[in-house]
Formats: sequence, structure tokens, C-alpha cells
Amino acid sequence: MIALVILYIVGFFRTLLFVLAIYFLMRFIVRLLQPHNKNQSSKRSPETKEGETTIRFNKKGEKIVDKDEGEYVDYEEVD
Repeated sequence: MIALVILYIVGFFRTLLFVLAIYFLMRFIVRLLQPHNKNQSSKRSPETKEGETTIRFNKKGEKIVDKDEGEYVDYEEVD
């Protein structure tokens, strides 16, 4: 009876070790296959804080607006 309990515990730990090994192996393989984007966080200029509005102009005086940011519209309140 005691031998069966010991075999059951050994089998449980062996199965648990096998499952964890497969999990970490798959995680390692997925990380190898993903492209490395080290510069993704530094894509935008670091001197601007999130939430600030910045408008850049080119040499002709035209506004430069990124396509993913949209365009800033200046308006006046009318009473």
C-alpha cells in the first residue's frame, strides 16, 4: 500500500516536471521566433511628454502631422 502511494507521488512529480519543461521550452521557442524591436519604445522623441501637443513645421511653413496622430484644430469659443 505504501509502495503504491510512493509510486503515485513519483509519477505526479515526473508529470509535473514534464509539463513545466514543455511550457518553458515553448516559451523559449516563441521568444526566438518573435522579431526584436529594441527601438520601439524610443520611436518618438524623448523630450515630449505623453499628452502634450506638438506642431512641427517644414521649411515652407506647412504643418507636419503624423498620420496616426491626427491634426490639431485651433478654434475660438463663440458666446
